[in-house]
Amino acid sequence: MIIRPTTSGFTLIELIVGMTIFSIGLAGIYALLQTTMSSVRYSQDEIIVSGLLREQMDLVNNIRDTNLRNYIPWDSVLISASNWSMSSTILMGAVYTIENSFSASGLTFDPILNDGTIVKSPIRLTKIDPTTSFATDLEKWNKTQLILDDHGRYIHTGSTTGAPTQFASYIIVSPLGYTGSTWFTEVRKDQKNQWWIIDARVLVKYNGGYREYDAKSMITDWQK
Repeated sequence: MIIRPTTSGFTLIELIVGMTIFSIGLAGIYALLQTTMSSVRYSQDEIIVSGLLREQMDLVNNIRDTNLRNYIPWDSVLISASNWSMSSTILMGAVYTIENSFSASGLTFDPILNDGTIVKSPIRLTKIDPTTSFATDLEKWNKTQLILDDHGRYIHTGSTTGAPTQFASYIIVSPLGYTGSTWFTEVRKDQKNQWWIIDARVLVKYNGGYREYDAKSMITDWQK
């Protein structure tokens, strides 16, 4: 009886080839996971951005509707100065940040129920310089970055302290009009501007760069 030595098993070359193929497969899976996670983060940002844009539009509309209800000029606003003091004026073409003022002294509670129900929260409109545009995305970011307060609300850094976010927001207000070759003419009624273009902007910071989103609307005195 002849006994032959066994030759089963893997050679070193076979092991190297197998490990290479396995590594390539792992790299592909990792790249797919990275792409998936990036898409998830992007989608989350898009949801937050749409909410911030809608919030800014709603706040502007709230100013107009509250004014009409109280029989005061529809585009009368309170503008925050650099020291956060408030002064009454008429909306004008400029760059603003806009948000609810959630300070305890600024809240109005239901006087009948007296159960802590909030009737209204004053809207803070802060004028930003320059009044027409920003030079760079970094300048926009530094002046309009949003933070999360202790209640998880997005607010601007100028009003209080909190956890910084990758979002910034502001609005550009401009009168309705038309432009000629060298001039701009507002559309007026009874010698007064009756239409304002509201351009809401949200800036998202990512990997050292910025993405900017915008949504435009027009407000006017709907009673006329």
